[in-house]
Amino acid sequence: MNIPKILHGCGSPTLDSHAATYQNAGKRGFCMRRLLFGLVSCLMATGPAVAEESEIIKWKEVGGWTVASDTSMEGSCFITSIFEGGIRLRLGFYPKGSESPLYMSFASDDWKSLEVGKDYDLTFRFDKSDPWSAAATAAGDESGKFLFVNATDAEFLTGFVRKRTLAIAFDDRVVANLSLRGTGPAAEELLKCQRAVDEIIADEGRKSKEKKSDPFNAPNEKRSARDPFSL
Repeated sequence: MNIPKILHGCGSPTLDSHAATYQNAGKRGFCMRRLLFGLVSCLMATGPAVAEESEIIKWKEVGGWTVASDTSMEGSCFITSIFEGGIRLRLGFYPKGSESPLYMSFASDDWKSLEVGKDYDLTFRFDKSDPWSAAATAAGDESGKFLFVNATDAEFLTGFVRKRTLAIAFDDRVVANLSLRGTGPAAEELLKCQRAVDEIIADEGRKSKEKKSDPFNAPNEKRSARDPFSL
């Protein structure tokens, strides 16, 4: 499974270049290129889409949030936004079969002292509810570093949508106080995006099974090289 990257500008070269792989990788049984074209076709049928030769495919802009699909994470969808002070937050799904259903990553250009691979004990608080603690892992490289945490409870998304603010603290100091305005519509589009990806993946799985069960559907390299029209 790839560590989620922070999005600077969807579909643009300003996307953070750092990407790493760590344990418990999700299953990869389909062609990412076909996923790319399939998702773009779906997007064009439902509305404007932005897709380049990139790992990111934009789904929609809504309420100050960008909804997109990350093909480096098996097409899993996420939402992202930039807040006051340049703090960037991304919330998204891990590929199916992963240990955690959701992740949240956040970054600031000012957090240059982050040590890649190190865990930082942070405290999170929605509105005035009881705070909770979690270890956030630093990732990235010299071009940009960020922190990410895993959400083991899918209900976290519900809280994220219903609350108004999210405060993040380190060593009893609030390092980010983020407005969650617009997360409701963004979450709805996030789920729509993920359903579209899941349907494409399921369709690719069905096609793969059909090919395997058809003994006459030989791969191109096994067909007669003497017949140029044999596709």
